[in-house]
Amino acid sequence: MPVKEVLGKYTKEQIKKAANIKALFFDVDGVLTDGGIIYDDTGCETKKFNVKDGYIVSHLKKAGILVGIITGRESRVVSNRAAELKLDFCHQGIMDKQAVFEKLVEFHKLKRKQVAYIGDDINDLKTLQSCGLSACPADAPDYIKSKVDIITKAKGGEGVAREISDLILASKGLLDKILKT
Repeated sequence: MPVKEVLGKYTKEQIKKAANIKALFFDVDGVLTDGGIIYDDTGCETKKFNVKDGYIVSHLKKAGILVGIITGRESRVVSNRAAELKLDFCHQGIMDKQAVFEKLVEFHKLKRKQVAYIGDDINDLKTLQSCGLSACPADAPDYIKSKVDIITKAKGGEGVAREISDLILASKGLLDKILKT
């Protein structure tokens, strides 16, 4: 069973935390992308996203899980990706991610323990330490890795959000149903 395969990678505590999740928030650069930013001769910005991260979003949303971005940079590319995935929100240019996190928790009538957050750098630390399930990519700095519940097998841009999404869906008993459709 794929669910046993997914859940077998995690501790009972990690699975318990994942089962409580009602919202998944993530950073972009270094999480949904490899952190690279390419500018062409005209100054047009390019980013590379992983289709596996994007594909699972529709299943999270069907499961009633709120999904969105909190990122420090502003980018039309990110706006386009968020619109394409029909994310519930996309907050860009955020210097204080924790303040936005708190406002989102309050606005959506959530508890911190019901929110998973994936980040990879210093500006994510407060949020990683205050959410219900925290995760970072395999290539995050060690001082970030030491503060999270889960370090994904994937590096940034290589399916980080998919790993955590699969865990959340599997912990709720939903992944097998998705795979059968």
